[in-house]
Amino acid sequence: MLKRRNTKKITAFLLIWLALAPAAAARVVGIEDGAGSGFLFSHRGNCFLILPGHVHGNYRRGIRVGTQAGGAIGSADIVYQAPGEADISLALVKGGVTRDCGPVWADLPRSLSGALEIGRIAIIERARQRSAEGRRVVLHSIDFRQVRLVPAEREKPDLFGGTSGATVFLDSTPIAMVLEAEAADAVWATRMDEIVNLLARFMGEVPPVQSCGEGVLSAACAESRAPVEGDPFEVLAWSVHPVEGASDPSAMVAGGAPYVAPLVPGEPIVLELALTGTDRLSRVRIVSEPSDDASVPKDIEVMTDISEGAVRRPNPMPRRDMSPDGVYDNRVGERFAKTVTIRISSSWGGGSPVRIDRIVIE
Repeated sequence: MLKRRNTKKITAFLLIWLALAPAAAARVVGIEDGAGSGFLFSHRGNCFLILPGHVHGNYRRGIRVGTQAGGAIGSADIVYQAPGEADISLALVKGGVTRDCGPVWADLPRSLSGALEIGRIAIIERARQRSAEGRRVVLHSIDFRQVRLVPAEREKPDLFGGTSGATVFLDSTPIAMVLEAEAADAVWATRMDEIVNLLARFMGEVPPVQSCGEGVLSAACAESRAPVEGDPFEVLAWSVHPVEGASDPSAMVAGGAPYVAPLVPGEPIVLELALTGTDRLSRVRIVSEPSDDASVPKDIEVMTDISEGAVRRPNPMPRRDMSPDGVYDNRVGERFAKTVTIRISSSWGGGSPVRIDRIVIE
């Protein structure tokens, strides 16, 4: 029989877990490996991120975004900053994290006047480097723009530090975003209806993603989706963030700087590509240009797949190494394929990071 103290702890844990279950589905993500958190939402085929301006600082492109350990990652480019001292930014997101981009813009609250009451219990969810973390808080005071939050009974007073961008939920409704920690036991959060109003004019000018015409903000249309050589494809996801100053794989394929990423033993770098102009291939080439700051990949595995849904039909290409001078050229008889997965598990000399300059599919 459980002791009464343990029963209370388990009951409290279950209550927090039940409260966090719908909140987690609402997509709170981490920014720059612990700098803060942000909130994802979708609109007209685009994936957007709301985050505090001070979390990204002077960085406007290639901001690293990720879920808990082992989850999806991506990158974000700032497309709008609210005027004045609002400290709210909006970013366009690309990468694997966009597969689950949270609620749609139309479902975010426009008015919370009837929902916010002093004394109500809410949940703050913030992203840590390797997990999502929730805390029960009490709505201590409310005005038309902000709410002040304090820890609920039996909660640790640890709201200070790393809480910027955390989202506050009442049930499954996001009601505020934390911008400022007053102390370890109190934070100020901007109401979500205030944030929605700050972004409304900009969001009203976002066109639907139907083509890659001028003005479309889709990450898939932000740059040319067709590589310079070979058949066109797009990068759906990547498993490792690039190092500072390097491009993510999507930008690299579109003609940007090389993709340079750390390679950890036992944790391969995985890129997932989707063919967009054909449904067959016979050759995959990968190039790594010489560099004093990065190593040449060695063991590379390429897997093609004729399916795009949950049921996969992987078909491996012959396993081979990239040459020490940075050329990988794998030819097979023509085969049908819709997606291509590239796994890099080692480098020449065991160095890290590794560099990729071009991927060509024919």
